[in-house]
Parts: sequence; C-alpha cells; structure tokens
Amino acid sequence: MPGRTSSTYAGRELEVLRLGDQAVEGKISWLDAARVYGAGVSPDAFRVKYNRLKESQKLGLPLGDKTPKVDPLLAAQHRRESMRELEKERTLLDAVAGEKSLRSFLERLIRSTAQQFPKVEAPKLPPLRKTGTVTEETLVLSLSDWHAYELVDIERTRGFNSYDATTFGRRVRAIIDRAISIKSKLEAGGGWRFPRLVLGLNGDFVSGTIHEVERHSDAPSIVHAVYGAGLVLAQAIRDLAAVFPQIDVYCSSGNHGRFPDARRMQQKDPMRSWDTMLYLYALEHLRATKHIRWHIPNSYSVAFDVEGWRFLQTHGHDVKSWNQIPHYGINRMVSNLNALEASRRKLINYFLFGHFHTKTSLEHASGEWFINGSLIGGTEFSVQGMGRSDKPTQWFLGVHKEHGVTHRWPLLAEAGPKAPGYEVEPWRKLAA
Repeated sequence: MPGRTSSTYAGRELEVLRLGDQAVEGKISWLDAARVYGAGVSPDAFRVKYNRLKESQKLGLPLGDKTPKVDPLLAAQHRRESMRELEKERTLLDAVAGEKSLRSFLERLIRSTAQQFPKVEAPKLPPLRKTGTVTEETLVLSLSDWHAYELVDIERTRGFNSYDATTFGRRVRAIIDRAISIKSKLEAGGGWRFPRLVLGLNGDFVSGTIHEVERHSDAPSIVHAVYGAGLVLAQAIRDLAAVFPQIDVYCSSGNHGRFPDARRMQQKDPMRSWDTMLYLYALEHLRATKHIRWHIPNSYSVAFDVEGWRFLQTHGHDVKSWNQIPHYGINRMVSNLNALEASRRKLINYFLFGHFHTKTSLEHASGEWFINGSLIGGTEFSVQGMGRSDKPTQWFLGVHKEHGVTHRWPLLAEAGPKAPGYEVEPWRKLAA
C-alpha cells in the first residue's frame, strides 16, 4: 500500500485548520469539528492538533512539511542584535545591584530572546447532564526529575533503559497525551468535570553541571539544555491549556539545577538555579495565554490549596535517607513540618516530593505524601549502585472538595521509537 505524500498530509492539515477556525469563531462546536474530521477523534485531541498547526504556521512551516525554513542571514543578524542588547543589560545590572537583581535580570534576558506562542483560548466546560449528578474536581499533575538531555546508555544499564534528546521529547509528549486522554474519557461520560488543573513543577528538569553529568549530555551545553527543556515544557503546558479552562503552575527548584559555583545546596539562594531559568523561559513562551497563572516563589518549597485541601511541594533533596531508603526521613520531615504548621493552625494534608525517582505514596496522620517518579528512568548509577531501574512515571491526581485526593494515576512515560514527540533541538534552527 503506498504511503501518504506530503500533499495528502497538507490536505488533512488544511481540514483541521478550516474546522478549527470555525470552532473558534463559534460557528460549530469542537465536538462537531472532531466528528467531521474523523471517527474516534475526541474534541480535546482535535483542539490540541489545531493549536499545534497554528503554531507551525506562525513559525513559517509549510503544511505537510516539518522542515524549518530559516534565512541564515536574517538569523545571524537577529543573533547579533540580541547579543548587543544582552550586553547592555549585563553592564547595567553589574553597575547597579549585582546578583540582588538576578531574577529581574533573568526575566529581561528571557523576554528579549524567547518567542511567544500564539494565544490559546480557554476552552469551555462540557455541558452538565440533565439527569444524575456530576462530580467536579481539580486535577493535579506533578512534573519533576526530567533530567533533560542526559544520556543513558543501554549497554551500560545492561538493557534496562536508554535516554537521549529524542526519547525525552517522546516521553514528555506521552505524559501530556495520557493526562489529556484520562480527562477527556472521564468527562465524556458526563459524570465528571475538571475546570482547573494544578501543575506542580518540582525541579531537576535538567541534570545541570554537578557530578560531571554535563559531559554526558545530548545537548551542546547546559545553556542549550535549559533553552530546549524550557521550550518542551512550554509546548506541554500549551497543549494542556487547550483543554483546561484554568491552570495554576507552582514551581520549585531541585538540587541538580544549582549553578556550578555552589558546591553544596544553599538555602538562601533558591533562584540561583537552572530550574528557575527554565520556568521563566516557559512562562515567556506562554505569556499571551491568560488562563495560565504562574507562581515562582523565592523558596525551595511552595504551599497551595486545592479544593480546600492544603498541599506542600518541595523537591526533597534535603530529606535525610537511611540505607538509601528515604521513607524514614520523609516521615520525620512531614511530622516536623506539620508540628510547625499547627502553631498557625494550617496543617498540610498532602506533600509532593521529587528527587528519589521512585513513585510512592504513603498515608500520614492528616493526609498522604507522594514521591514522584522520574522521566529519565533507570540510569547507570541506579542500576549498578542501587540495583534499581524504575519505570519513568509522573503522578496525576484527582482532588475532591469533600474527600481530598480520590483517583491516582501513575502516568507511564515510556513511548516507542515511532511515537510522536515534542521539538527538542531548537538550536538547530539557528545559523551556524
């Protein structure tokens, strides 16, 4: 059977754009658009496809052809202009305040270099059923420990795992697509509605420069890794924004992101981290989309309310493990923090940890704590030093106002070699 040509793909993509434009203008519903496009396509999946094509149009990619068309002379001129502007910013900052203005400097730096995605409109909630009851909940997606662009060799792990830039992009896409699929299927039956997503970004999105990991990277440098991972994160949140009417993003840094001059973790400098720069890149890409609210505190932990239940997110690098087992240390930390919070009558119900790369949940006196899995999966260190190669997973939770965390989905990130993925090497578009 002959394969599809680029003209065939272009025709299908034009159909998506035509139907999607009609849905945006209110002429037809997203459900009708998806049905006309093809059997078995959900409205959420169709909306995501439409937004991706609109983004490709803005980047100048022709339909049916994903090869970027970049004018080398214009790219070089833009790069020179950006470098001159950044040099002015650097000189001004050094003269005024040094590192005390680090965050404002990073924000100006990224704002002058990051390209904004087209605005994503907030979707409407699915209609209520006329009979029966509808359960309305908030979904919580915990993302952490991506270790983007770190290379894991399949031979050095004895066949248990491998990881590179392409695998990274596929695994992130798999997590997002599976989260959207779960939401769509629960809402399709009319029994649930999810007006809000809480997105917990909990650090170690890149492996950084500690432990000499930068020598084993699929990116040219740590700067490229942060630039690329920030774009991937933005693409992921853009797709979520197409199906959730409201998204609250809470950010905290991990230990791998600390700058190379910090040999140990420094409690007073949580924003001197590649994680923070990555978050700011994603924020800037998505600045035009107004139903995403960002919270990037100057702290290694962040607390927030979900349906009246109190959550605390912290990476977990300061937990004291015993015999490579973190549970004793986590229990002590949870008990101590809740004893402290009791003094102001604000008990923490749910704790979100990363760092340990092993999905776990365990109840405590006032609720439950969750350790997130990783995206990188088993590494040479975990296989040889610990005898472990955990599957790449991220937690996806449903929270009810009366019952707290109800359903729990450990989203598996594994994706085959032909699975779709996000763009992971944006630097290749730049002229040499």
